[in-house]
Amino acid sequence: MLMTTPHIDILAPFEIWEVPINGATIKFHQPLVLAPHWLEDDSNDPDDPPVTGKNYLGAECPELDLSAFGTNRRELWQCICGDIRTVWKHCVRVSDDRLSPANQTVKRNYLSIAEEVQDE
Repeated sequence: MLMTTPHIDILAPFEIWEVPINGATIKFHQPLVLAPHWLEDDSNDPDDPPVTGKNYLGAECPELDLSAFGTNRRELWQCICGDIRTVWKHCVRVSDDRLSPANQTVKRNYLSIAEEVQDE
């Protein structure tokens, strides 16, 4: 019997419940849902070959300082998780007095929807 992987729509939303981060896990209280979209080539370099069709998937969440892209769902997922880890390390874990007002807002946004739990 031939087993096939169910087809996943390339633009199906991601539901993120947790992201591992160096011996800990960022756990979301509710899933963080991000909807992928196609990014068009915006190269202005006349030496670049013309691009036809859609080449990159993107996902954004400005209130969490997320702007990720990839050539496929797997790359996009890895970029999203990488962005979450980076913002968590360089913003959420940092004391407020060392953050800009904009980054303090991003930190508050994360802390209202997620927490860091140490792995056992």
